[in-house]
Amino acid sequence: MNEEWKKAVIHLECATDSEHFYDRIKRMDELRKKLDSGEISQEEFGQEISGRSRDLRFHGTALFISHNQRRYLLTARHVLFDEHSAKRELEEEIQRAEGWPEHSRGHILSSANERALNNIFNIVFRVPSLDEVMSGSDSGRREFLMNLGAGASFTVPYTFSSPDLDLALVSLDQRDERFADELIALGYSPIPSDLIEDGPSSEGAEVFTVGFPSATALLGQISQHPASAHWSSSHLSLPVFSWGKVSMLHAQLPFYWCDMSIYPGNSGGPVIENGRLVGVVSAQATLPIDDAPNVRTRIPFGKIIKTCFVKELLETQEAKDQR
Repeated sequence: MNEEWKKAVIHLECATDSEHFYDRIKRMDELRKKLDSGEISQEEFGQEISGRSRDLRFHGTALFISHNQRRYLLTARHVLFDEHSAKRELEEEIQRAEGWPEHSRGHILSSANERALNNIFNIVFRVPSLDEVMSGSDSGRREFLMNLGAGASFTVPYTFSSPDLDLALVSLDQRDERFADELIALGYSPIPSDLIEDGPSSEGAEVFTVGFPSATALLGQISQHPASAHWSSSHLSLPVFSWGKVSMLHAQLPFYWCDMSIYPGNSGGPVIENGRLVGVVSAQATLPIDDAPNVRTRIPFGKIIKTCFVKELLETQEAKDQR
């Protein structure tokens, strides 16, 4: 049973720019003026405009699933949410709205806030496995997900839940068939949606998760040309299992707690009971440190989102895919 789930978890690496496009344009305009005035050389200009692109990388776990003969990635919303870009773009929209008539600003700001809440990373890479690299099947030209947020909101190939619920679903057969086909070719196998339960059976139920906690799953880095590094992950990894029990479960809560070791990188991973999907890893419990209230320490309890909400996401995304 472990192998079935091991072959269905995908290690994601999401990339964004430390310098947003808007700020880069402004900085480049200033640099061109300095170049034209002789304040900097052509070489200095080239050095200044390089870098700061896709230099912020974030890791998480996704589950490869199938539903009605279509393939999807299921993960935690915060794994795919580009908070850095969302904040910067919202700031720009707010500044722009100040130039509009007052009666129009409400609609503009409302739309801007909605876009910010649904801002997805512009490019998402798959981290190759150790086996893939050692076998020589990894050519470095791996498929990736790009421009998922392009287009009207009612047609995009992904669906975010509310931030509190923390779920996300990406439809692979709408635009990214090659990504899914590559997974199949490499031996990954999607979990059928009929294995999705509403949640765990009871408190005390034995469960496990499998995913890519960065501290233990990351095994090294591949030497890459700078151009290749811009279009792929340099890491290699293997999935890591963690076992535990359901420690708090209530019908009125969208989540439950598990006495299970969860670490950064596990987010988005599946929680399994008796061979069935009963949750998605969202977070680890933390406590403030007495003498440093702004510093928190992690404790080995995992916050898990109930999978009854996954079915709603599938229905929503199916409707988008049919438009």
